Amino acid sequence: MDERFASKETGRVRARSLLSVVLLLPLIVLSGRPSVDPSTFGSLAGFQPGAEALDLFEQAGAGGDELFVAFHDDVRPAQRRALLAEVGSRSLEVFALTGVHRVRVEEGPLGAALRLLSASSLVRFAEPNAPLRVAQIPDLRSSQDPARIIPNDPLFADQAWIWELLEAPAGWAITQGQRSTVVAVLDGAVDLDHPDLVDSIWTNEDEIPNNGLDDDGNGFIDDVHGYDFIGSYRGPGDIVGEDADPDSSPGDSAVGDGIDQDSDGVPDGAVSHGTQVAGILAATGDNAFGFAGAAWNISIMPVRVTGPEGNGFFSSFVSALEYAVANGADIVNMSLEASALPNTVVETVTAVHEAGVIMVGAAGNSGFGVRFPAALAEIIAVGATRGDDEPDLRALFSPISGGVEFVAPGDQIPTLAIEPITGLPTFGSGTGTSFSAPMVSGLIALIKSLRPTATLSDVRAFLRDGAVDLPDADTPRWDGFGRVNFRRSLEAALAGPLPAPVIDSAVVTTSLIVIQGRAVPAMTVVLTELARGEVIASGIAGPSGSFELSIQPSSLLETTAQLDLVATVGGASGLSPPSLPVSLRLQRDVRLFPGWNLVSWAGVTGPGTDDGVFAALPGGVERVFAWREGLWDVYLPGSSFVQIDEVRTGDGLWVFLRNERSVIWTYERAPYITTLLHPGWQMVAWPGPSVLIADALRFTPAVVESLFAWSALESVFTIYRTAQPQVADLNALAHLDAVWVLVGEGGGAWPGP
Repeated sequence: MDERFASKETGRVRARSLLSVVLLLPLIVLSGRPSVDPSTFGSLAGFQPGAEALDLFEQAGAGGDELFVAFHDDVRPAQRRALLAEVGSRSLEVFALTGVHRVRVEEGPLGAALRLLSASSLVRFAEPNAPLRVAQIPDLRSSQDPARIIPNDPLFADQAWIWELLEAPAGWAITQGQRSTVVAVLDGAVDLDHPDLVDSIWTNEDEIPNNGLDDDGNGFIDDVHGYDFIGSYRGPGDIVGEDADPDSSPGDSAVGDGIDQDSDGVPDGAVSHGTQVAGILAATGDNAFGFAGAAWNISIMPVRVTGPEGNGFFSSFVSALEYAVANGADIVNMSLEASALPNTVVETVTAVHEAGVIMVGAAGNSGFGVRFPAALAEIIAVGATRGDDEPDLRALFSPISGGVEFVAPGDQIPTLAIEPITGLPTFGSGTGTSFSAPMVSGLIALIKSLRPTATLSDVRAFLRDGAVDLPDADTPRWDGFGRVNFRRSLEAALAGPLPAPVIDSAVVTTSLIVIQGRAVPAMTVVLTELARGEVIASGIAGPSGSFELSIQPSSLLETTAQLDLVATVGGASGLSPPSLPVSLRLQRDVRLFPGWNLVSWAGVTGPGTDDGVFAALPGGVERVFAWREGLWDVYLPGSSFVQIDEVRTGDGLWVFLRNERSVIWTYERAPYITTLLHPGWQMVAWPGPSVLIADALRFTPAVVESLFAWSALESVFTIYRTAQPQVADLNALAHLDAVWVLVGEGGGAWPGP
């Protein structure tokens, strides 16, 4: 199995393998088994959705007159039109990611058209357009008892138990996100003007508001802040959407009609759902108003797929996913659930995953198996824990199956809301996995703010590294996953190299030194005087990443033009302009990955023994090799066998880690490194700043013929040969990277910083 989905091996099946996913959930939910059971999957391999699918979708509440039809790739347009006309139907749209047609049956029964289309040799599959709804528990008490509505005043105290439990305040000290990180909220309407959300709403800068034109050519008119895909889809009891605006404005059908259309005991029971989810995800923090969301400084893209009663169809869901991908969403939050899943959705989810977008789904409120779409392996499925009196226990409505990947509080979660009918902003609470999922989406947004290129596999690893294991008494298959933790996961994301802070300018006078630059948004920037090893200035990079630090010259040991300083943030070292040379020294620990690692020793020179250089080696290190003048020396922890007599500052080392997970090696560092290069092969550390390989060569003696770097993650060498730069795949060197160097006659030296 692909390692990206290895964690789902016991409880989840990859989307692209779900040839017959529609058969599984109705049976499993009734019997209390996990949503997708691999042990029964093989017996369904020949299933083709047809009459059986219609029966199952009707049991799940499907209605209407629409089908999804996937034609074979070699079918000509004329053949498609003729076949659809023969069964009394027409194509309404073609989904861009999959090529599946949304078809309306205009003559005759839906079932008859489905059977004929399924039997045609021109068709890969045909299936009904299935329903979905929001994953919340209707709160009859809250709707009937005004005393349960949280008053409109600074309300962080009401949610403090949640964020403290998840160690969010410590996480916010690392980052509150950045606006360039976009989370699409596939849900009900969102109050775009809510005072606690207005600053977080995504804006399509290329669209001119309310001019009736598709200014940016993306196929959608006036999509300034997202889109409303309800359109003409008729969910049970829901009103037809009136426009393309995902807002819950007064007078819009999105604010409801005061009538209990779906007979669940709550009129307009989900009218606030989209705003509630958006508030948990991104309500503005530290603004002396309302609540604080999981990620204060990100952008949310509202994409409406359900009505005021919480119902919708997968056709709008598919269109919404395509919109999110096409318009730059990094993450998609789906606080939705359904008991049946069309193959069209399976193929769309696979395409969205392959596009690099991370999807988070509410696991559902059945109390048994994980519901769709979160049951698909490409989606992170989030379950719920109980309130502040029993925060470590599973909420009774949360699925118990192994398909639940992470959990967060989900019982009576305080958040933003709107008043039905008037659409006025207010505050309220919600219960269900709907309200657990945005906490995880928010944490992922913070991770992506630090690691914009992080993949689903990376994000899952960071979440697992930080997750708090919970008691397994009533949830035995939750073991190994657990409750998300902001601080721990963000620290895991910080463990590797980050973009270095850049010093753009420095003004030096007799009274003040002002340094300006750029860094990772919301990260702490520290200036250290290396001569004393003392911090002389620190500050927080703003939402755009800019920072300014001021230093009193009298606080420095030396006041020469060559200031002996290092700028650090999140483990990286900063570069300086010519006007202010800054001595560079890496301020981070070494992360060791499972298997072989080529790393450098940046500490002081010392013996390679248990009580010397290797005293701080983490558990799991099995052996260390050092190359010495054409021979290998070896260190075996706890053994008196061959030892490495000495490890010098700047030496390269091969370290083998037998663990299944990476570990950190922490050690005291030497302030300066100058690496001597001897003729022949040598393992050494690059002592200069993090630079492109062409710039590194300006500091490299001419006798250096080749450089080899090892990628522990990919288990491959990258190479640069000075005589063949056109075929190099070693493109850059980070400060203190360990490399193999082939040195010609005479040797040389790499100067230290």
